[in-house]
Amino acid sequence: MRLREDEAFLRRITQNLPKGVKNHLHIEDLRLKDAPIRLRIPLEEVSDTPINSADSAIEKIRKALTKQSEAGTMEAIVVPAALGNHIDHLTVREAAQPFIETFPTAYYEDLPYATTHPSAATDLEALRDASTERNDHLTPVTYQIESATELKRKLVLGYASQIDDETGSLIADFAQRYNGGERLWVNQSWLKGFGST
Repeated sequence: MRLREDEAFLRRITQNLPKGVKNHLHIEDLRLKDAPIRLRIPLEEVSDTPINSADSAIEKIRKALTKQSEAGTMEAIVVPAALGNHIDHLTVREAAQPFIETFPTAYYEDLPYATTHPSAATDLEALRDASTERNDHLTPVTYQIESATELKRKLVLGYASQIDDETGSLIADFAQRYNGGERLWVNQSWLKGFGST
């Protein structure tokens, strides 16, 4: 079900893109289970579980990224900021760490956690501090998207396996914070390669 949702999402977001761009976007299903199944933890603990360096998901994600990198098909990387400390989002960010230091990178604000989780603001500050320690200061960049609120709601409601109407509205309304845009936190390589608009 989740793969069908991902494929439908990709079709929706690429439908108005030029063919050349559209042909470079694809989904690679790594067949990873969500944390409650993969790590055998209760659903209510997904934001209270630390990263397990022995989690096989980390290596699986890294192998997939390495394959793309070595094939020369990866120009940039977009990863979760892990606001709200969702273990699956933290795991993806951890797995991508070796690539973050060499590729243009953007962090997205995890929804709905960015709007509801009490640690979201401090998580963002910790991410920014860590990037500064690596001497790669993160800059907020807002990309304007036409009819972002309605589009976001339509897109997220396509994930019926995990998003209900109330959560869909919460996520869609988040775009209003940025005048109908999407804010990413980008490293300096991203700014040099893709600019700020």
